[in-house]
Amino acid sequence: MVPLSKNEIEILMSTLNKEQIYFLQHRTKQKKKSRWLQTLANDKGIDLNEKMSDQEMEEKLDDWILVEIKDGGYQKRPHKCDCGQALRFQYIIRNKAQGAVRYLGENCFENYLSLPASVIKDVKKGLYSIDLERDEILMKYKKNLFYPLDKYMHLPLPQDLLDQYERGLPLSDNQINLVERIHTRYEEERKLASLFQRLTIEQQQFVSKQNQEDRRELLLSIEEGHAESFLDIEDLSEFNETLLKQLHLNLPLLERQKQMIEEWQRTKKREKALYALTLEQQQFILTLSKEKQAALLDQIHKPLYFIYEEIKNLPLDDQIKKQVDLKLPLLKEQIYQIHLAQNKGECVTKRNAETKIAID
Repeated sequence: MVPLSKNEIEILMSTLNKEQIYFLQHRTKQKKKSRWLQTLANDKGIDLNEKMSDQEMEEKLDDWILVEIKDGGYQKRPHKCDCGQALRFQYIIRNKAQGAVRYLGENCFENYLSLPASVIKDVKKGLYSIDLERDEILMKYKKNLFYPLDKYMHLPLPQDLLDQYERGLPLSDNQINLVERIHTRYEEERKLASLFQRLTIEQQQFVSKQNQEDRRELLLSIEEGHAESFLDIEDLSEFNETLLKQLHLNLPLLERQKQMIEEWQRTKKREKALYALTLEQQQFILTLSKEKQAALLDQIHKPLYFIYEEIKNLPLDDQIKKQVDLKLPLLKEQIYQIHLAQNKGECVTKRNAETKIAID
């Protein structure tokens, strides 16, 4: 969206009643102040709770507080910086400890606060987005574009959003997205509560002890019918009591638990494949890296593509030759190296033959 000019803003503001004008101006000012405090806190590594009021946030910061930003309008400079320069944008800041107030332009604003350029950029970007949202609300009001918030009044919506709606002001796209996210989360919570009630008492007791994310994943998996009853619990005796209890209660596994079991099963399969080999084959495999051991053992029942006599004279790594000699499978990159060596050998043989013919 293209930002509105000062004249356009004034014209659209004139179509609002006094309560709407006050609300929109006050909201814009408060959002800018909050954004400033949050950016400043992030730069200083101070954690701010999103539920904190501006006053509570200020108490955490012993620094300059943004009071207001005045915009004189396109190609106009009605404001003054403390240095005397005429300004379109005037940043008004107040020192919390000393009570001093400064009226600054962009350059003095950056220099006076001694903040990193990245922080100043974040501040400006945040304040610009707040102005754009105000302009969007004004344009929607002009076009009579109102979101049907009355359908969502049962949701735990932010109070400032409700106040905006009650004053007859439309919601911005960001606010609408927020409402829809809250609605989605609310509907999911209802579904999770319903799924929880379908469990046995013992299952409920187990699920209640899980963290929020695990509980959510587990309940949604129950809805999809992903029980793990096909797994043999005795085969998983090496795992912790929680997982065994979960399976005993016929509750689904979490994705990370499935991955853990799959990796454990692959490891067991590799161990079995290793101990089925000859001692010399085992000793060779154990000299390789863990990654190569796993890759090779996963290929152990694949057909052998080469015999030692075919490759013994090729310019290959000794490891590949040894592997073929021991009748062990090869990895893809090793097979590629053999094909490459064979092609080079054929080219050399062909050149030698052509040279011999030329000499004769």
